[in-house]
Amino acid sequence: MIKLLFSLVIGLVLASCARAQPIEPPHVPTGYLYKVEPGIPGKQVYICNQRPFTTTGELVGSGNLRLQAQQVFDNLKTSLQTVDMTLQNVTQITYSIRGASTVVDTISSRALNTLAMAYFTQMPSIIEMKNVSQLAREDVLIEVEVVAVK
Repeated sequence: MIKLLFSLVIGLVLASCARAQPIEPPHVPTGYLYKVEPGIPGKQVYICNQRPFTTTGELVGSGNLRLQAQQVFDNLKTSLQTVDMTLQNVTQITYSIRGASTVVDTISSRALNTLAMAYFTQMPSIIEMKNVSQLAREDVLIEVEVVAVK
């Protein structure tokens, strides 16, 4: 009986994972949006590789982390709107900062937190910052991933 119940639960989990579909956000050519509807309450959305490009593919703020981060937050808002969510649904955010050292990391962290407060009425419960040696292009300083739950 326990084996049958376990097999049924595993089958349901696998079936719900099979329904996960990437969604191409309109007019945001800078990242990927993955919407997952598991067989449990709450809908999760994963937005990966948001970069500081406009809808026409132009880089914003070459060499300026604050301007690039601002564009990324605007892109995140647009992506979330395609699945009827807002930044208030974001529960986790991961920043990847190119070439940040310990000193720059402290400065970057403060600057990003200050900017994020202008976009989020309540900060996500999980915030992570990674120092990376390179991103998609040499002139891209930041890339962001988020998890949102409705």
